[in-house]
Amino acid sequence: MQVGIIIQQIFVLFILALIGLIATKRNIIQDEIKTGLTKIIFNITLPFLIITNISSLNIDEQILLNWVLVIGLAFFSIVFFLLIGKATAKILKLPPEKSIIHMVHTGFTNAVFLGFPILDALFPNGEGILYGIIFFLTQNTTLWTLGVFLLTQDAKKKKLDNLKNLLNPNTISFFIGLLMLLFHIKIPGFLFGTLEGLGKTTMYLAMLYIGAILAQVNFKSMVKDATTFVLSFNKLILGPVLLIFIIKGFFLLTPLELNMTAKLVIILEAAMPCQTIMVILARKYNKDDFYATQNLSVSTLLSILTLPLILIIAQFIL
Repeated sequence: MQVGIIIQQIFVLFILALIGLIATKRNIIQDEIKTGLTKIIFNITLPFLIITNISSLNIDEQILLNWVLVIGLAFFSIVFFLLIGKATAKILKLPPEKSIIHMVHTGFTNAVFLGFPILDALFPNGEGILYGIIFFLTQNTTLWTLGVFLLTQDAKKKKLDNLKNLLNPNTISFFIGLLMLLFHIKIPGFLFGTLEGLGKTTMYLAMLYIGAILAQVNFKSMVKDATTFVLSFNKLILGPVLLIFIIKGFFLLTPLELNMTAKLVIILEAAMPCQTIMVILARKYNKDDFYATQNLSVSTLLSILTLPLILIIAQFIL
């Protein structure tokens, strides 16, 4: 695995985000277009990216075992990062509406908009996307249960709604792709090429959307809030580095095995910047959505530098 690949990919993503930022500043990408981008990504391009990547894989017993381990390690990483966020929020003595955002934004990552394009470039055989989807599903389940409970402190009234959120075009696509994989169902060549090409547009649309979000941030006020940078340090450097050593120690002390691709996917997904949807949830549950927007913006910008660093450390340690 060449570190140069991720550096090149980050540069490509940065250029795409910059185009999105400029287009938004020039009023080409307006609010309704930004909303439309999220709908196109989640309902059209990402589902086809998932289906074409999973259905084209070859499955064996080792991959099935890897799935179980990835689910367990993904859940551990989310809870571990949440605890880091909770600890630093107490140390920083943040007010309640800001403290909970600090905690959940430390725990949940941009596994889709930034994670999937990077994994697709790093692991073009589709295996990286497969493990990335499993990480995403684990995070999604945790977000709409534990995450919403933390934001509302009353999960009972929201339980049915939370479960409904787990059923979306992406989870449905995962299970369709999984069934196709298990039963060796293949999409005809000419159709597969079309759907695969459509799925790969996810990267371009997602980065235009992130650029549009960055265009709406007041960078002067953002720089003044040191707690945002503390969160980014925890999320992008401290947490991932500790996770690398934990995973290394776990497989040294147990007879279990996990291939390098799966390990790198877990670490890279955990090291992604703050999750985009948390800004929307903060607004919905009357928390500090301005602080959430700052977290998203700062962590996304800094991840351009930190993701290659984390990949280098992971490859050296693991």
